[in-house]
Amino acid sequence: MTEMTDASTMPKPPANLAPYVEAIGAEDAVRLFLALGGTIIYLPKDRSTSRSRAAQVIGARKVETLAGRLGLDYVKVPLAKEWIARVMFAQGETIAEIARTVRSDVSTVRRWLGPSTGARQMDLFSV
Repeated sequence: MTEMTDASTMPKPPANLAPYVEAIGAEDAVRLFLALGGTIIYLPKDRSTSRSRAAQVIGARKVETLAGRLGLDYVKVPLAKEWIARVMFAQGETIAEIARTVRSDVSTVRRWLGPSTGARQMDLFSV
């Protein structure tokens, strides 16, 4: 994935993802969702260790920040495929690369991104 775009062009996260993005930032949220989406992770109330998978992905401090924001011991990490696809598209990634990254079919990714995805495609008959 390329570097994150500025906040003005970043797609707004849906309500279920907003606490993650607000707590640890969009880039780390994407990394967390891609690495651990669909699994249950433990967010310690006291101090995170670098041994946890979440800490290996986003760092112990970010895990502590996330725990402070969510206030839970165990949390199921969302898959967030559609939002990740929108973020990657805003960064200029191709539909094929997005589909490979989020492990979805290219037609599904196109549907998520809507009709604006065709704007990047050159017209076959234009000269």
